[in-house]
Amino acid sequence: MERIKVFAINTSPRKGRNTEQLLDEVLAGCLSMNTDGGVHVSTKLMGVCDAAAENFKMCRGCWACAKTGQCVCGDDFIKDVYDEIETADIVIFGVPVYFYSVSAQCKAIMDRALAYMPVGDGKITVSAITCGSAGVVSTLQAMQSFYSCHNFIDAGWIATYGKTSDKEKGKAVAYDLGRKAVRLASVVKSAVNGAEERGDDAMLKDLKHGNHFAYGTHTF
Repeated sequence: MERIKVFAINTSPRKGRNTEQLLDEVLAGCLSMNTDGGVHVSTKLMGVCDAAAENFKMCRGCWACAKTGQCVCGDDFIKDVYDEIETADIVIFGVPVYFYSVSAQCKAIMDRALAYMPVGDGKITVSAITCGSAGVVSTLQAMQSFYSCHNFIDAGWIATYGKTSDKEKGKAVAYDLGRKAVRLASVVKSAVNGAEERGDDAMLKDLKHGNHFAYGTHTF
């Protein structure tokens, strides 16, 4: 049975609120594939509001990592995030919209990726965006630019406005998006395994080192 590991990162500083609630719906959809998807799915959720994230550091722009492969900021929360991403098949970013873009915490995580890039080779990604009024499009643009830089395969996105708890249709779409991500991850993982067995380097390059986009357009 195919094993699919899902990692979700909540980049909202508000624990248990709208962004985390939307992430929970996507993760529930992923886990539902254990019942009828013919795969074994495991999930892990981390957040910038966790105690371990209290003192994580911003990128200094020193470029030391380009020379040494190591971030001078040390073994902090963001290193733990990228350690999880490295072993995941699906990465779900929970992102609140702050002033028409991603949160400061989300941007810090994105900037620190320089020490680990490319981090997304062949991995499926999903964006779960929460917004008070406007700014979803510009936030999504920032996320998809990050995905493109790191060779993620974008399975789509979900955005909800206002309280997530009130958005039954939005939660249902988030759940379905989690299921879609698992199906896509299973297909990609099978293709990668097959290409590795055949020694098909060209196929592996296409699957793991290209820029892919499969847009979803769901706002509620």
